[in-house]
Amino acid sequence: MTRRLPQGQEETVLVLARDMWRNVVVVSLVTTVVVVAGAGLAVGLAGAVSALVGAVLGVLSSLFTLVLMRRTADRLPQAVMVASFGGLLTKMIFLLAVLFLLGTVDGVHRLSLAAGLLAVLITATAAEGWAGYRLRTMYVVPDDPATSGSVTGLSGSPTGASADEEAPAVAAPPRPDREQ
Repeated sequence: MTRRLPQGQEETVLVLARDMWRNVVVVSLVTTVVVVAGAGLAVGLAGAVSALVGAVLGVLSSLFTLVLMRRTADRLPQAVMVASFGGLLTKMIFLLAVLFLLGTVDGVHRLSLAAGLLAVLITATAAEGWAGYRLRTMYVVPDDPATSGSVTGLSGSPTGASADEEAPAVAAPPRPDREQ
């Protein structure tokens, strides 16, 4: 079976977000069941409910990232990265505020809440990484290398220096602290 690689940034981000969504949902559901069952057995009903709330917060946090990816897929790569970083900060502030508020509620088992949240966040992050690894996008190598302004002249810089067959374009600076 031959699979077509996504073409362009927008299609790549959308395909990646779709694959990540599928992986996150499956892994998060399995993790939620395991964590809720474990907390229920160890602590009781309060532990199970607290672990479920933590797991739901973790799933929502992960899915927020994927929604953000889909909404910014048609933007410039820099804008996608800024949105991603802004989304990360927004998520962390939101989770911190919600966890502080939940910590004041009677009957919430904090350890189960934290275990549910962390377990889902860790497994969802691994699932997202696995989806990115499996996408295997092609790297774009430009025909003409970008100029860096390097004084060696080997990067196509406009300094006028050029590589010589017998010697480097610019001699290396003397290094008295090293043997030559």
